[in-house]
Amino acid sequence: MMSTTLGISFPWGRYHATPWGRNANEGVIEWPPSPWRILRALYATWRWRAPDLDEALILALLSKLADAPSFVLPPWGEGQTRHYMPDIAHGKDKAFDTFAVFEPGAQVQATWPADLGSSERDALVELSARLPYLGRAESVCEVHVVDAPDVGGIECVPVGDLAVREADDGRVRVLVPRVPLDTEALLVRTVDMRDQGLLEPPGARWVEYERPDPPPRRRPSPARRWVAPTAVRWALATPARPSKRAAVTVADCLRRACMAQYGRLFDGAVSTVLAGKDKSGAPLSGHRHAHYLAFDEDRDGLLDHVIVWAPGGFSERDMQALGWLERLVGFAFISDFRPARLGLEGFGDAAVIARNLVGPSRRWRSHTPFAPPRHAKRGTPWEVHIDVQIREELTRRGLPEPEEIVLLRGDWLSYRRNRPTREPLEAARRAVGLELRFAEPVTGPMALGALSHFGLGLFLPIFHE
Repeated sequence: MMSTTLGISFPWGRYHATPWGRNANEGVIEWPPSPWRILRALYATWRWRAPDLDEALILALLSKLADAPSFVLPPWGEGQTRHYMPDIAHGKDKAFDTFAVFEPGAQVQATWPADLGSSERDALVELSARLPYLGRAESVCEVHVVDAPDVGGIECVPVGDLAVREADDGRVRVLVPRVPLDTEALLVRTVDMRDQGLLEPPGARWVEYERPDPPPRRRPSPARRWVAPTAVRWALATPARPSKRAAVTVADCLRRACMAQYGRLFDGAVSTVLAGKDKSGAPLSGHRHAHYLAFDEDRDGLLDHVIVWAPGGFSERDMQALGWLERLVGFAFISDFRPARLGLEGFGDAAVIARNLVGPSRRWRSHTPFAPPRHAKRGTPWEVHIDVQIREELTRRGLPEPEEIVLLRGDWLSYRRNRPTREPLEAARRAVGLELRFAEPVTGPMALGALSHFGLGLFLPIFHE
């Protein structure tokens, strides 16, 4: 019988998840990751990150993955952090965070006895590529469908169903969906179950797994290869989301937050990639350093996501700073932005975590207005100046020239066109909205012109011709 295998790797070498029915302070780790959790994560990824996929196709796929899979686990250990949470009644409560630790990038393989059709497999490939984390948000992961499963590692296989008792030594109980899959039960929230007085999801069952003890962990090799991510993405969480017209303001605050976090972690040091300047303070050339981009994914006119994108990639120290970033702080003199929390959604290649900024597409339309980086020569018509500047900007970034440049009507001058923390308001640039049409599909992200590293001149691909 054919099988289907998912490879789940954790670049930070940690897996944070508490088993169903246990308290986080008990120090128990859900290991291996429960199939119930994996299916819920795939379903959520479909709803929020790939809603264009057919619902019947997704439900058929999840139903085939409802059986108890077998696992191959990397050697692991346990880690723990302890911290205090504020409590009005008692002053503070001690909280434990216990997690599985292993070599950064180590892979967990889950294999189901399921034969997928080509369309189901394609859907699983797309969902896997878009799944940002498994367990708690600290468990950033990279998931892909494995064609040739690894026979090494620690095999963890299902033994049989459990009633109420805990598993014996050398075995562990794992939450698995019932067959056939009850999709409605899969979506139930913990708070709803508590309201109903239920101890476990009605559509799930406990399965006992044989889990051998891991061999002693070896000290990680200091010479591991670093694959530099090029993008980090967050969701903006604030009671009043900023207008799309404030994209430059949000980007400016994001840069300040990234730089400050880097300085706090590394004794006041400055990252050349995040700052866009070399050690002497001179601006970097080539546009390989960080771009701070704010965008409106659901197209309601309000900003909901931010991305830091560096075509040249981030260093490990850059990623440490970006990974700990949790909030943006506004300033009293900035009228179009208020403090906001940041929810880390993923990092890696921009094409994976921000397809709506990358394309490819033959047509690209202004998300924020384009401001020419140079003044027009005296007597040069505005349209001619725009045409020349766009073509020069595309050439500098290694992109082809467009077949056609179309001026778009709109209230482009109502957008923020200056950095609020550096430039006076009267320095706001003249800008215009455009649509660029190419002979062949072009891959982004595409940010052109003045303040392109702060989200001005951001173009989005048009997928429907």
